Amino acid sequence: MSRRRPADLLDLIEATPPGQELWVRGAGRSLYPLLRSGDSVRVLRCAPAELARGDVALVRVGRKLLAHVVISASPFLTAPLLGGKDPVGEPLGRVTALRRGGLLLPLPRLIRPTFFLGQRVLAGLWARPRARTWFRRLRDFTVAGWSRPLRQRLLGRLEVRLLREEDLDALLVFAGERLLVPSGFLRQQLLGRWGRADGSRGAAAGAFDAQGRLCGFAYLDDYREEGLALEGLWVRSLVVAPRARRMGVAYRMLQVLLEEARRQGAERIFADIDEDNFASQRTFKRAGFQDSSAELTRRVNAEWRASGGGKPLVVLERSVS
Repeated sequence: MSRRRPADLLDLIEATPPGQELWVRGAGRSLYPLLRSGDSVRVLRCAPAELARGDVALVRVGRKLLAHVVISASPFLTAPLLGGKDPVGEPLGRVTALRRGGLLLPLPRLIRPTFFLGQRVLAGLWARPRARTWFRRLRDFTVAGWSRPLRQRLLGRLEVRLLREEDLDALLVFAGERLLVPSGFLRQQLLGRWGRADGSRGAAAGAFDAQGRLCGFAYLDDYREEGLALEGLWVRSLVVAPRARRMGVAYRMLQVLLEEARRQGAERIFADIDEDNFASQRTFKRAGFQDSSAELTRRVNAEWRASGGGKPLVVLERSVS
């Protein structure tokens, strides 16, 4: 649910000289299942002429970043790993590695033929409805209701509470796997703002399994870091790991943040959610949130569009008292 200002990341990429590499998070899901939304890619800045069939290219489409497989060098065409429409965009460089948590997958140029053929085969399979159905059944095992007893046994008793300074390492590991929020921002906020008793507003909540691993996270703060002209406290980055979904974790984290907002003297709290994220909207409404006014919804969407955001947002709010 959290969005980082794309302009900052795009400026960083475009300021990187050709021949140098940098890590980028937030390149979409076009390489799914190899790449998920919170994963990172290592990008070698290069000219479009240096990209060949079978490479993975980082492409800029408007203010969005996509990692696509190059399926033709002349004319230059790319596609998602599972097939789909080629976006009209600007190539920014070649992806040389993928990173998911502690796992690193190098993409040397030697595997270009294999990657190209793999994309063609997967795209052909994905075009068949029966193949998509079986793939989704396998993927949904981690969040399905019938797998919940097994997942609960593996996770053990879940503890949902406010984060403390000593939770920083667990938070950074979770952020590397699941969040688009920069780790530097999380470190700064947790150590210097959230949970302080000096009148600072804002807090972070987490869900921990029996081994002390973070499997859910959300924080409450204002929008000053993004430079948006939006007042009040907003619930941000509500994320639950697949292994802990359908266990009431998101609802319990919202309750913890509501109680902390009440303790801090807030009168109302807000949330902005992607219009197509119906599961998140249901969770918030179950926790007592209601649709905000049309004027506030219009203003929030206008602020995000001006900052480079593209998805329409639903704005919700709840009285704390």
